[in-house]
Amino acid sequence: MDGVRGGVIGVWRVSQSGRLGGYLLAVGPACGALSAWWGALFHPDMANVDSAGIATAFALFFALFAWWVLLRVRLELTTDMIVMVNPWGTQLLPWAQVRAVTLGNWGAQFHTTDGFTYTAYALSDLAGGRRQDDRFAEVKRVSDAQLRGGQPL
Repeated sequence: MDGVRGGVIGVWRVSQSGRLGGYLLAVGPACGALSAWWGALFHPDMANVDSAGIATAFALFFALFAWWVLLRVRLELTTDMIVMVNPWGTQLLPWAQVRAVTLGNWGAQFHTTDGFTYTAYALSDLAGGRRQDDRFAEVKRVSDAQLRGGQPL
C-alpha cells in the first residue's frame, strides 16, 4: 500500500494462487466443453451433441462458481468508504460508522457504531494464501489511521 490513488488507499484480493485456482476451475471445464463440441462437429449425432451441451452447462456452472467465490472477492479501503465484496454480497460501509476493526475467523471484521459486524472474506485464511494475521496487519494499520482521522500513510 504505497499511497492513495484516486481515493483508493488499498485493495486486498484472494491470493495469486487462489486466483490461479479460480481461473483453472473456470478454464478446465471450458476446454472439456470445447473438446466435446469439436467432437460433435466431426461426428454430428444426437449423443455427441447432448454430451457437448451437458459439458457446456457443466463448464458454465464452474466458471460462475469460480468467479463468484474466488475471482470477484475483495476488500477495498477508500478515503471515505470501505467496500467489501464477499460471495454472499457487497457491503458499502462509511468510515464514520466504523468503531473498531478486529481479526475474526473469516477475515477482517468491521464493527459499527450501531452494533453490527461486517466481515471481509478477502482476508480469510481460505482466501489469502498468506497467513491471515500478516494480511490483517496491513488492513489494521490503514484502518487505525482512518479511524483516528489522520492520513493512512
